[in-house]
Amino acid sequence: MVDNRFTLRRSNPYHTLRNRVRPVRTPGNRLVAQYIEKRMKGPKCAETGKPLAGIPHIKTAQLRRMKKNQRTVSRPYGGMFCASVVKERIVNAFMEEEARAASERKAAQEQKKKGK
Repeated sequence: MVDNRFTLRRSNPYHTLRNRVRPVRTPGNRLVAQYIEKRMKGPKCAETGKPLAGIPHIKTAQLRRMKKNQRTVSRPYGGMFCASVVKERIVNAFMEEEARAASERKAAQEQKKKGK
């Protein structure tokens, strides 16, 4: 009969979400408590609220220690907005620029007609 009991390593005795443990058998055939970390939700798009693809779901302190190319996506607003929002903003900016240029062309044609 093997003894399957183990003691907690930390002084917190309560079964809370932060204090979850898993029994792990050591090479010396002893059971010890291995603490399970909480899963992180990860960054979300500021506009749509969808999770951002390509950015790991880790703690903020760990994220700060990572290289910049691992923290973001190489695109304008990479770690802030999702790809669909960025695409929409680019298309909107292009359409506004086209509308402005068209109105300027129309005004120039009217000036030309008035001049004749």
